[in-house]
Amino acid sequence: MDDRERVERNRTAWDLRAGAHVSSEFYDVDGFRGGRSSLRPFEVEALGDVRGKRLLHLMCHLGLDTLSWARLGADVTGVDFSGEAIAAARQLADEVGLAAKFVQSDVYDVADVLEPASYDVVVATYGVLVWLPDLDKFARMAARMLRPGGVLFLAEFHPLQSMVDDELRVRTSYFRSGAADREVTSSYTGQDLPGHVQSTWPWTVSGLVNALSAAGLRIERLDELPVDLRQRSPEMVQDADGFWHLPGDPLPLLVTCLASR
Repeated sequence: MDDRERVERNRTAWDLRAGAHVSSEFYDVDGFRGGRSSLRPFEVEALGDVRGKRLLHLMCHLGLDTLSWARLGADVTGVDFSGEAIAAARQLADEVGLAAKFVQSDVYDVADVLEPASYDVVVATYGVLVWLPDLDKFARMAARMLRPGGVLFLAEFHPLQSMVDDELRVRTSYFRSGAADREVTSSYTGQDLPGHVQSTWPWTVSGLVNALSAAGLRIERLDELPVDLRQRSPEMVQDADGFWHLPGDPLPLLVTCLASR
């Protein structure tokens, strides 16, 4: 199986997830309908005032973050390769009365369906890079969608997390390569799913920085944070802001990057 076939298989898997995630406690769609923002404070701080800016959210899933940016005044477009996710995002936008455009497209084909060099902000966040077989191609696409002076913001689970087990023992190489195929029967939301195989691809922080730089983007800020968005092991404890920590903060759990064209 080649990478294109793996991506198509993943698309089917994300159609399954989208249908389940709409009703999950993890995403709390009802809370969003009631006015809750899904954005974290450091995301809002990184991008500042987005009122009137054209914002492109790549791999937007159900569109909660996309629509949260719309609530802050951005002119938003969300893109995802899952038709089920895009349908859910459009329905949610209608329900809460927010203007937003949602487009189904593979992330590498975005420039074929939307206008290049026309966005002030491009955003991609949380659990997205592992689904990309070609990080360099992604970086070039993101750079192509930005107008001169525009910025790309990434927030992602740190790749070191996938190296260690619950006892922080190294179980794989940080520098591994190639797709990993794994059979799964549930989602990270805790919901059961029909059994299927998903494919992910490894990445490194240096690989990300080099890909963005090679695409002509300037790294403005790179941060590694000792916090996670959910409890991945029993040892993790939650702080007053709702983030999860490992005792003693031994590893970076998130990485954020702001880059400009």
